[in-house]
Amino acid sequence: MTTGYYGSSINRHDNGGTPDRIIEEIIGEFGSFFDPCPNNPDFDGLSLEWSKISKVIFVNPPYSRGNLKKWVKKCYDEYLNGCIVIMLIPSYTDTQYFHDYIYPYAELRFIRGRLKFKGYNSTSSFPSMLCIFRGDN
Repeated sequence: MTTGYYGSSINRHDNGGTPDRIIEEIIGEFGSFFDPCPNNPDFDGLSLEWSKISKVIFVNPPYSRGNLKKWVKKCYDEYLNGCIVIMLIPSYTDTQYFHDYIYPYAELRFIRGRLKFKGYNSTSSFPSMLCIFRGDN
C-alpha cells in the first residue's frame, strides 16, 4: 500500500500527497488498498489491470489538463471489471468526464472545505470529492 500520492508528472498539480486523514478514513471503511498512482515517475498505473492486483483501489490521480480524464476513465473501466475504486479528485461536476464516467455510476462524497495536500503550505484552490465506484455491478 502506498501513501496515496497523485501522479508522477512534473506538472505542479501532479505531485501533492493525499492528506493522512483521507487515507485513514478510507482504510477504516474499506481496509487495505492498492494505489496505482504513486508519486513515482517510473510507475505506470494506467497500464496495469487493477482487478488482478486488488479488489479495493484508491486513486488520487494527476489533476493536470489531459491527465485527469484518462485516470477517471480507467477508474470507471476497473469498476466495470468488479473493483471497488475510491477516487479523490476536484469536484468539477460540469466536465464531460464527470457526466460520462462518474455520474450516476459512483457514490459522491463532497469534502467540506479545501484540502491541504502533502507537499503544499496552503490549502488547494479547488473543492474536492471522493467518487466511490462499488464493484460487483
